Amino acid sequence: MFKRIIFILILTLVGTESIIFAQEELVFEPLSSGNFAVMHLSKEEKVIINTGSSNSRKEIINYLNELEDQRIKGILITSVNARNCGNLSYILNQYDVDQLYLPKHNTELCKVPKDFQNQTYYLSKNERIAISSRYYIDHVYNKNDGSSHVAISNGNFVCYWYEGNLKTSQWDKQTQVMFLPDNPSANLTEEDLEMLNPEVAIINRRGEIQPLIEMFQKQWVDIYALRKGVSAHINIMQEEYELYLKREES
Repeated sequence: MFKRIIFILILTLVGTESIIFAQEELVFEPLSSGNFAVMHLSKEEKVIINTGSSNSRKEIINYLNELEDQRIKGILITSVNARNCGNLSYILNQYDVDQLYLPKHNTELCKVPKDFQNQTYYLSKNERIAISSRYYIDHVYNKNDGSSHVAISNGNFVCYWYEGNLKTSQWDKQTQVMFLPDNPSANLTEEDLEMLNPEVAIINRRGEIQPLIEMFQKQWVDIYALRKGVSAHINIMQEEYELYLKREES
């Protein structure tokens, strides 16, 4: 049984040259526009989850250049929209990427270079895809509206990206961390929150989030909102995980 989380709620000032990651760590980076996270599978390999909007390209480039010694084992797009796909083509053209995982619905919104089609896996059904020896993508597909629902898990730890309403029969796993992306159409319902039953919610939203906060508080969910210069880090261990916030040096 996975232990209740350990919280490390300290804001650490770090320079860009001093960023050190745990061997297995999920990092949610705040952007001026869009969604971007990195799953560090080891000191050598990472998976990028969403690529931000085109307006945040400089931020994405700076971040990836800091990690140039790490191989990009894959890119996962959790929902096909401009806030997730804005820098996809650029990254695929400029960096060495092994694999792309892309929901098949409305793929014209995410432009994939022709020479990368053979390395693109289209998510189009309920399935589980291994991305390493320990981690996999859980993909739930709603055939009624073509929407995709995605989580990354190692069997104990589950992080779920909330991109829209679920059906009651679609999800039956205990969720440790829930991420609410910069996606105005993903309106969280109390029914979905009860079904996912997360321990922690990380919010990446612009504008008024007080109604969301009140909804989470009613369910006793701990809340962390990304903001400029402060990223959320989840250090994943064998029987527990740590969540801490890190503030970049201005």
